[in-house]
Amino acid sequence: MKRIYEFVCESGQRIERFTSYEDKIIQCNCGKLASRVISAPASKLEGWSGHFPTAHAQFEKRHTD
Repeated sequence: MKRIYEFVCESGQRIERFTSYEDKIIQCNCGKLASRVISAPASKLEGWSGHFPTAHAQFEKRHTD
């Protein structure tokens, strides 16, 4: 199964590629080798639960009339 992975090449350029899990090293667009790195996931804390008071206040303000 192929997924999108992030790679950093020898010159420091970050790229994303749609590739298989087994590919740990690929060739970058610049021609150098790029190693796969762990990327930070994108996340957003919503305020509906009440566990984050400032986010909860913003949620209430947006969703009440």
